[in-house]
Amino acid sequence: MFHGDTTMIDRAGHEAERPSTFADQVYGRILSSIATGTFPMGSKLPSEKLLGERFGVSRPVVRDALSRLQRDGLIESRKGSGSFVLSTPPEDLSAAADMAQIARYQRYQEFRLVVEGAAAALAAERRTSAQLARIIDAHGRFISEIDNGQFLWQSDREVHIAIAEAAGNEFFVESLEGPEVRLSDFMTVSLKLTSSRSPQRGSLVAREHSNIVDAIRSRDAVAARIAMEFHLVQARRRMLDKTLSP
Repeated sequence: MFHGDTTMIDRAGHEAERPSTFADQVYGRILSSIATGTFPMGSKLPSEKLLGERFGVSRPVVRDALSRLQRDGLIESRKGSGSFVLSTPPEDLSAAADMAQIARYQRYQEFRLVVEGAAAALAAERRTSAQLARIIDAHGRFISEIDNGQFLWQSDREVHIAIAEAAGNEFFVESLEGPEVRLSDFMTVSLKLTSSRSPQRGSLVAREHSNIVDAIRSRDAVAARIAMEFHLVQARRRMLDKTLSP
């Protein structure tokens, strides 16, 4: 049986990471079973009733979890037949993140796609010389670290925050650094997965950043939006799709 969804306070008196919802926990349990081969590729999942009994939750909670898994491309629902495993996540995902938090990270990426795509377009139109210099400087540090085999979320975050600030609207930054999920939360997991792959994976992320920065430098709002949205879609896919190369 799962525990309730309440805010926790750590020993230092700081608010700890918000516990996942029941549906997110079921999502994580099913995701773990897919990753470990309990539910292999192409296999049919147990019925909603059996999954509810297994996890000690109601059928609506199971249905919500299955819907989220389907949205994330992990399972597919076949009318009259049930749900089947469509893809498997990277084997090391459980070592990089709490599986019960993955569903929230994926929803956060959907949110970022809307917010940061618009922010990048506005940054291309509005950025000052000083703001562009900050973006370029942050990007340069990120590339240098990647070249040296380092995968630090702080530099990744700095690039995205600098772009959001250059949009000239404080609500972009405030929305990305909210109390529920922060950029550092997702980036920590994302870069852990990147560091466990081939060196080309880090270079790929750096190139995606370069495309965004180049568009903002050229004041091309359309290209900046497209480059940012592509980067975020790929980051979202990299978390769950082990078939992506390199």
